This record gives sequence, C-alpha cells and structure tokens, in this order.
Amino acid sequence: MMRWKTVRTVLAKELRETLRDRRTLFMMLVIPTLLYPCMLVLAEQLTLLGQRRLGAEPARVAVAGAEPALVRFLDADSAIRVLTGDHASVAAVRAGEVEAAVILAPATGGTASREARILFDASQDKSQRAQRVTYDRLEEWGDTLLAGRLRQAGLPPGFARPLAVADSSVATAEETGGYALGRFLPVILVLMTLLGTFYPAIDLAAGEKERGTLETLLTAAVPAREIVAGKFAAVALIGILAAVANLASMLLTFQSGVFRFAKAANLSFTLPLDTAALVLLALIPLAVLFSALFLGIAVRAQSFKEAQNALTPAQLAATLPMLVVTLPGIDFTPALAMVPVMGVGMFLRELMAGRATLLPSILALVSSAVYAAAALAFAARAFGREEVLFGGGSGEEKRVTGGWRERVASWRAGRRDVPLPAAALTFIAGIALLYFHLGTRLQASLGEKGLLASQWLLLALPAVAFAAMGPYDARRTLAIHPPRPRALLAAALIALGGIPVGWVIVWLQMQMFEGGTESLGYLQQLLTATSSSRALWLFLLAAVTPAVCEELVFRGVLLQSLRREMRPLHAVIVSAAIFGAFHLSFETALRFLPTMWIGLLMGFVVWRTRSLFASMLMHCLNNGFVVLLLWQPAVQRFAITEHGISWVAVLVGCVLLAAGLWLLPRDPRPRPPADGRPVDGGNGVAERSSAI
Repeated sequence: MMRWKTVRTVLAKELRETLRDRRTLFMMLVIPTLLYPCMLVLAEQLTLLGQRRLGAEPARVAVAGAEPALVRFLDADSAIRVLTGDHASVAAVRAGEVEAAVILAPATGGTASREARILFDASQDKSQRAQRVTYDRLEEWGDTLLAGRLRQAGLPPGFARPLAVADSSVATAEETGGYALGRFLPVILVLMTLLGTFYPAIDLAAGEKERGTLETLLTAAVPAREIVAGKFAAVALIGILAAVANLASMLLTFQSGVFRFAKAANLSFTLPLDTAALVLLALIPLAVLFSALFLGIAVRAQSFKEAQNALTPAQLAATLPMLVVTLPGIDFTPALAMVPVMGVGMFLRELMAGRATLLPSILALVSSAVYAAAALAFAARAFGREEVLFGGGSGEEKRVTGGWRERVASWRAGRRDVPLPAAALTFIAGIALLYFHLGTRLQASLGEKGLLASQWLLLALPAVAFAAMGPYDARRTLAIHPPRPRALLAAALIALGGIPVGWVIVWLQMQMFEGGTESLGYLQQLLTATSSSRALWLFLLAAVTPAVCEELVFRGVLLQSLRREMRPLHAVIVSAAIFGAFHLSFETALRFLPTMWIGLLMGFVVWRTRSLFASMLMHCLNNGFVVLLLWQPAVQRFAITEHGISWVAVLVGCVLLAAGLWLLPRDPRPRPPADGRPVDGGNGVAERSSAI
C-alpha cells in the first residue's frame, strides 16, 4: 500500500529543488508574464507601421488604352500616381517599375462592356495595395458610366441592380472573439503545458542520474513506487501551474485593452469563469500525459543532454496534432476527440467558441485520462528496471567516442542476437524515407514494375543486408525458422478469419469519417483483373511480393528487435501501429486501422510460431483475397450484399479466427540453440527451454 505521506515528502522536495532552477522559473513565470503583452503589442505596432509605410507614398499605376477622362479620374485619387502607358506591361510590373498596370480593351461604342485588366504582383505588398486601390477606383468609374447610361435611357438608378445583397453576422462580439481565440489559444496552451513539463522531467530523471543523486534516493528505506509517484506529481503540478500562468497572462493581456484591433474588429476576448475552469480541467490529464511520457523517456537517458535529444522527437510528435485545431472545416467529431492531444485541443477550441457538444467533449476528456494512465504505466515500468535506472548491466550499450569509423567498428564488434530497438527504429525510419522519396518516383515513372522494384530493392534488400551485415544472428533477426504444418494451418485460418473483421473496421470508420475513399477506388481499379493471366500477375505483384518484402521489415527486423526490451504483446502492438502508419497516404487515413489489425494478427502469429513464414502466408492470403474478390463475382456476392458487408461472412470469419487461435502453439518460447546457450524468452529474460 502506497504511503501518501512519503509521496508528499518527495513532492515537496522535488518542487523545492525545481523552483530553484532558473530555467523552470523562466518557463513558468517570466515567459507567460512577458510573452503575450510583448507579442500582441509588438504585432499591433508592426502592423500599424506597415500600414503607414504602405500608405505613405501613392501607388505607381501605368494605364494604357484609357480615355483622358478616366486617366484624370484615377489621377485625382491621392493614393494613385498615374504613369504613361509605356509601363503598362508584365515586364514593368515584375521589374518593380510600377506597382500595377491597367490595360483597357479598345472601346466598341454603344452599350457593350469593355474589359479592364489589372496587372499586379501578388508576392509584393505594395503591388497588392495598388491592385486594391485601382480596382475600387475602376469600380467607381464603372458605376458612373452605368448611371449616365441609365439617365440617357430614362431608367431609374435601381434598374441595373434589382437585388441589393447585404449580410450581417448574428454572432455577438464575445462569440466572435471566442472563435478567434479558439483558433490559436489551444495551441499555445498545450505547447506551454508541454514546455512546462519538459525541463522538470529531464532534471528529475536524467539530471539526477547525471549528478549521481538518483541512486542515493532510490536506496532509501522507502518503496521505489512512492518516489516515482512524488517525482511524477511534481512534474505534473509544474505543468499545470505553467498552463494556469499562461492562461491568466493571456486573458489579462486581452482584457487590458492594449490590443486595440479587437475593438475595431468588433471582437471581445473574454472567458467566463466556468469556461476557464473547464479549460483547466482539460489541461490536467494533458499535463499528466506529458509528465509521465517525458519522465519515462528521460529516465532512460544517462545525461541531461542525451535526455534533451531523446525528448525532442517526442515533443515534436506531441505538437503536430495541434496543428489540426487551426485548420478550417475540421469538425469536433467523436473520432477526432479520441486522438491523443488533438482531442483536447479540439475540445478547447469548441469550448472557447461556446459550441462544445457533450459526447465528443466527454470522449476527449476520458480518452486523455486513459492515455495519461498508459503513459504513467510506461514511466513506472521504466523506474522499476534497474538496468534503466543505473545503466545497462549487460554492457551492450557502451558509449563510443570518435568519428563514424570508430562507431561503425564498435557497432560491428558488439555481437548480439537481434538489433537493439533504437537501431531497428532508426533502420525503419531510413526505410520509410527511402521508400517515400524514391519508391514513389519509381512507381510514378514505371507503374507496376516500379512497385515491384521498390518492394524488393527498398524493403527486402535493405532488411536482409541489415540483418546479415550487422553484428546480429540473421536467422533470429528475421525470424527465419521452419514452421510446423499446424502453425501454417492456424496462420491461414487466422488470416482468412481476420479479413471480414477488417471489413467491419472499415465500415465503422466510414460511419465516423466522411470522404477519403478516393484512394480506395484507385486501389480497386489497380487490383481488378480482367483475365486469368492478369489475375496471376496481380497476385504476384500485390500478394506475394508484399508478403515477402514487408514481412522481412516489420515482423522480421522490427518485431524481433522490439521483443528484446518489451513484452511480446506490447511489441506486437507497437510493430503493428508502425506497420499501419507505413501504409498511410496523403489522400486518406482509412487504411491505418485495417492495416494495423492485420499487422496485429501477423505479429501475434509470429510471436507464437517463431516463424516469419507464417506471417508471409497470412499477408499473401490477405492481399490475394482482395485480388480474388475483385476478380470473381461469386466471391463478391458472398462477401458483399446490397446493404453493405455480409454479416454471414463476418460470422464465418469469426469462427475461422477462433479456430486458428485455438490451433496456435501454446508455448511461444524459442527453442534452445544447439550449444545450450540461454535464449531470450520474449520478456527480456534469458532462459532455457526445451523443444516443444
């Protein structure tokens, strides 16, 4: 049972030491106090200065083809200086000789319309201003001509404009201000909450390791979980205080009246107390999430600098989802509400605009709390491992100094069975970048042959080379072990049973998301066979090739390396998520969950069978079934009805899935090597086992 008195003691100690750190105080107090007044006042003054400079001199406008009356009319405006028609050309505008040029078509007489074309440079502020001023003056001249024609014809002035359109916003100044706040304030609040936990997490974990005080603290006569709880509470509290300071400073700045543009635009930047309380309520699980995540990462580093380098990608990954909050046309749906960080940002946006709905709001808060609990478990697990707290006892991750030659030589000399997760993730990142930049070009230029080349040359070949040329056991790194017939049968049943379940996932996604099916239509067109020979080619291209090439990368190198330091099921989930992310496209994200689903099944089977051939079979069956479905109408009638997916097929799939799981081997431990050396049992523990 946890003793909360000890937790409070550790919390007080960490807060006292953290608040002595000038960096923390600077991030918590100085930046929020000075940032927003300086930022807003400076932005306002720079805007006013820019407007004054733009309007200080008249815009040089060249006019060609205009009658003298029009030239005099334009020149009468103090904001325009009319030049001769010699400068009325594209070259003159691009060279900056004039800000704009007006070219009028020859007059045809009578009542026909006459075109006036304005040339301007949209990349120059002065040219844009010249275009606006000139356009307005030409509109006035056109109205003058129209009024004269109406008088000559004896018609009333309203004859040419039978409908006068006017608009008026029904939103109050507070609602408009809340809408404007919701576009940028959530991003700043989340970012400052993140930064508020960033340095304290590093200092309380890697900083203490570097100073040598963490070992002393953990050897005290108190349970380690109480120390971890105190440290976590300190970081979370600092993050919440940073969010409160930022929110208060921003609101005081807006309400002080220094931002005069708000009144000019009929905006009122206010937040009621109940809304501010809900904002803080939403920031609490977010601060907990960042605190636990950063602590769990920072404690794995050996120094303050190393922790900064490790946390920077995590900080970037946590910030990117907030960009969606600023985009127009993105609604606060239940699906988006459950996206980490983004859901809270969307909730804050809707809350400030005064239109937050109940279900997405609850989902955003609850899912954020769930993610925070998962991050806390991640941090607690890191603090519970001695090799993490006191350095790797195996001595495998020794620091190497010198140039890249020494590092490569040390890497080659450090023999191990499978790659470390860091090495494998670096390899996957390189593969993804290579495939994105080079693979897409191959496919765009060579079509289906380019797809074939990109799979074998950019996925399979690097995976085999990485496993064979590195200091690893290539067979264990790629899980190249002969499977038993029963394992292959189980894999086939699981693959065939998992396909209809994947349809259900796609159907659920399409109920929650609108659009995004264009790329799915393209895939359908690509994989539709018109003959037996075409079907065979598509089977080799879309089923056999990815089954071999992608499995070598994801269930081979990636999964086997993750199992080195993670529990098997956790490694399966992470590898499946990366597998799903690899198949994302710019057109749609609908492929992520179905691809992750089949990745989960294949990873689970590889763990239980110890053989990559089983997942290759599953991958081949999954993709091959798509080719068969699009080729054979009989299969389509079984799988798809007039009302959507066939629930009979889903029921059959569930039965096959259950049968396959029942047939899987019960003991996933690897066979011992011939020399009797200990082997990794999949939980990071070396053990001996007998052949099954």
